Amino acid sequence: MSSPQSPGAEAIARGFDLVVVGSSAGGIEALSTLVGSLPPHFPASLVIAQHLDPGAISHLGEILARQTSLEIRTVQEQESLRSAVIYVVPPDRDVEIANHHIILKPATQGSKPSIDRLFRSAAMAYGERLIGVILTGSGSDGASGAQSIKAAGGMVVIENPATAAYASMPRSLAPSSIDLVVELSQIGSLLGQLVEGAYTPLPADTNNVLPELFAQIHDRSGIDFATYKSPTILRRLQRRLTVTRIESLGTYLEYLQEHPEEYQQLISSFLINVTEFFRDAELFNALREEILPTLIAQARAQGKALRFWSAGCATGEEAYTLAILLDILLGDQLDQLGVRIFATDLDAEAIAFARRGVYPFAALADLPPELVARAFTALDGTYEILPRLRNLVMFGQHDLAQRAPFPNIDLVLCRNVLIYFTPELQRRVLQLFAFALRDGAYLVLGKAETPSALAAYFMPAHPTLKIYQRHGVRILMPPPRVTNQPLFIPPAPNIRPSFASTTMLLPTPRAISANELVGRFLMDSAVGVVLIDRHYDIQSINRAAQRLLGIFRPALGEDLIHLVTTVPSNALRSTIDRAFQQEEDQPEVLLDAIIGEPRTLQLVTSVPASDTRDHASAQVLVQVTDVTARVQAQ
Repeated sequence: MSSPQSPGAEAIARGFDLVVVGSSAGGIEALSTLVGSLPPHFPASLVIAQHLDPGAISHLGEILARQTSLEIRTVQEQESLRSAVIYVVPPDRDVEIANHHIILKPATQGSKPSIDRLFRSAAMAYGERLIGVILTGSGSDGASGAQSIKAAGGMVVIENPATAAYASMPRSLAPSSIDLVVELSQIGSLLGQLVEGAYTPLPADTNNVLPELFAQIHDRSGIDFATYKSPTILRRLQRRLTVTRIESLGTYLEYLQEHPEEYQQLISSFLINVTEFFRDAELFNALREEILPTLIAQARAQGKALRFWSAGCATGEEAYTLAILLDILLGDQLDQLGVRIFATDLDAEAIAFARRGVYPFAALADLPPELVARAFTALDGTYEILPRLRNLVMFGQHDLAQRAPFPNIDLVLCRNVLIYFTPELQRRVLQLFAFALRDGAYLVLGKAETPSALAAYFMPAHPTLKIYQRHGVRILMPPPRVTNQPLFIPPAPNIRPSFASTTMLLPTPRAISANELVGRFLMDSAVGVVLIDRHYDIQSINRAAQRLLGIFRPALGEDLIHLVTTVPSNALRSTIDRAFQQEEDQPEVLLDAIIGEPRTLQLVTSVPASDTRDHASAQVLVQVTDVTARVQAQ
């Protein structure tokens, strides 16, 4: 992408007009600290909702008035929102924001007042001009509302859970919903800086320095943000400049060199990962009643497994929604059909959250109780997806701009992702999907998205629901945006292979290194060899392993569990996990495989010699051998 056009201050720096704050009953001290540290000239409205006993008399307004010169008002039915005023919600009512007014509502079940309800209504009314703040508290009220703020383009700040008096509320938020984690004593002054500084136009050196910034991010993370649309990137970059109190983009580049942890903060602020269970009920009804039954019938008739891809899965709600629908449709036959759901996202923190499969109650509040009981287990104020559903989904970090797709997919869900990409990247991603989807398979996009850049390969199945069906000739996979690494990298010397033949290499006339000799031997060995890290990402792999595990493309840096096509992924994961934990007595594992015809594969795992039994291993070497003949003889 060429350098962005110079943006006007109006387009990029819209500022913040409203701050909404949530806390629980134990948060009076936290609220006092926040209000006391606000600047005396605060050019925004601030609304505070604190959980209290509905029958109690609240003195919060009086307590806060002693901490600040700003006007404090306890809300009475309906009031217009004015800057430099702090509004306190009474304990026995809910509250909503609409048309620049704060409106009291009858309280619903659950915590009162509802922080989720306040946050959601404020997000609808103020969008990018809103900041949501979660302070100390118990429970998970506010987690769902924070996602609404992020979806609307607003900003979410939480008190550092490590130092909060009660950590449950700030900790319940998905990492993809959070912009900043801040110590309590610093939140008030930070809000002042954000509200006042957000109106400052971007630095004059932006257009000249931005390509260098993108290059540095790419070098460190492999992510190419130059292919993302510039207005969103520029707005979020400006917020990081405000937070770090830096006025020049050139100075910010120097700051990144001195504070490398800022790279992750910046990347997280660029990525927009907001989703929810059964988001868009009409779409998922169509999937349940028409699309999925068609795919299931085809899979049964052809005797093949079902393969799905949730691309841009964020914190996993959409991928698990698909798993729930398949569980409803297949019931006891779920395991027999070999369902596999690949769920990928660029944000490593979002993927880690999704893998846990634990969500606050607010994330399930709109689901029927019978559906919650079918798919989740209550777990100390949160809900955990059941293991039989979690095992259907394989999560992995994946960059649509650079990495290869998954083959033979029956359905791709990629909703509200393309809208953040440039036309060039949109076209490449659609090419990935056209390659990944088998003929007649389905692509589901977001409401504002179409496959018009590759319309010849996608015909409308449900145009209003943005469901398209793959058709036409086989498309070539688009080339990667970065140079491929060599297929095999010799393992480090401290890896202890368990096959002895590596010590029997004959000398050659050429003076080559020992590592190169080992690499050549392993590359041509009939024994499959894969070296993976703790995230299952492939560090080294040889040809035999690719053939035996059914990996038909360059795979370095990709999730092994996602890529295998010949063996059950759950059994493979279990074997590897035992090795990572260095459990005693690691026996060989035999797995049934399909490699053209039924085969039996032997898996043997090894760990670095430097690891001890007191710590989990950081790497595991997996050897794969075809032992079909031996097993048949026995």
